[in-house]
Amino acid sequence: MKRAVLKYFTPAAAVFCAAGLILADAANAQSLGGFPIREPGAGSRPGAATPSKGKDGPMQIIVDVNGPGPYKTISKAVKDIGEGGVVYIMHGVYNETLTLNKSVFIQGDRGPGSGVEISAPMNTSCLTFAPKLATAHAVVANVQFKSKINSGAEACVDVQRGVFTLKESDVLGSGVRPAIKISGGTVMLEKNRISAGSEGIFIEQAHSLSQSFIIDNKILQNKVGVDIASGSRADVVIAGNEIFDNLDSGVKSSGYGAAKLIGNKIRNNKGSGVILDKYTKLSLVRYNEIVQNAGDGIAVPFGVNGLIENNDIVGNDGLAIFTRDGLEPKITNNFIDNNAGDKCSKRDRRKGRC
Repeated sequence: MKRAVLKYFTPAAAVFCAAGLILADAANAQSLGGFPIREPGAGSRPGAATPSKGKDGPMQIIVDVNGPGPYKTISKAVKDIGEGGVVYIMHGVYNETLTLNKSVFIQGDRGPGSGVEISAPMNTSCLTFAPKLATAHAVVANVQFKSKINSGAEACVDVQRGVFTLKESDVLGSGVRPAIKISGGTVMLEKNRISAGSEGIFIEQAHSLSQSFIIDNKILQNKVGVDIASGSRADVVIAGNEIFDNLDSGVKSSGYGAAKLIGNKIRNNKGSGVILDKYTKLSLVRYNEIVQNAGDGIAVPFGVNGLIENNDIVGNDGLAIFTRDGLEPKITNNFIDNNAGDKCSKRDRRKGRC
């Protein structure tokens, strides 16, 4: 089978650049685990340097639920940190919910230990990003988020506006709500593990200038892996992910914006691998491996514009590509093999004969 390799991805590079800018002011700070930090009040010790401060507060804060320092909760640190500052979280379990309303970098400790876990109280989100300014940028890295089972919260991670990056983290949903919900802003999800939601990622960005970039994640054991809702008008890039073992489809796109699926491995889902549904326009499905799903490899039940090319579509229980006559996107140069539904005609399949 052919494999696609993504050599470049400009949005990811832009996010790393932005993170670098956030950390630039901390270049002369002390270091813990290779990350620039300085404990609040460090400058009060004889001979110590004055801690970096912004106009709204300190620019570096350490949080340690098990330590002797002044910050035991992340929420208190987020409230006190200056705009664009860094909150460094030591290992431990933090039973709280976070609301971010300004630019901030939240970094979980990368050293050996139990990791950083944020466990939300019942019926609350683990993290909500709803900044006052649409230009505010939050980066959250190396944190595990857990919703309570059957929680009534909107989502474990709820992004409402602004510029938001989540990377190298674990998001465990409640089973009945999305693990991650994106309703506005510009969002980058990179190298995360996202599971146990009604949707792994649910996108309903109504503004046509919104964007989501879903890059190099593992998205598994949700009901639907990635769901772009019918009211969404954002452009969505889904690239380099593993989307597998979900209880329904791997990716479902019903939005008006452009949906680009590039270089993903979409396998062992209990529904179709990819569904390009009712309002999807300008879709691009390229260089994906879509294998061993319980439904069709790619289903286009209502007809869409776009291009399906250079995919490996193998061993699915339905058709390799299901389309309605006369309403299909351009389909070219796909490797198709051993899909059970291809053994009978489209007409027979629609009539339930096979």
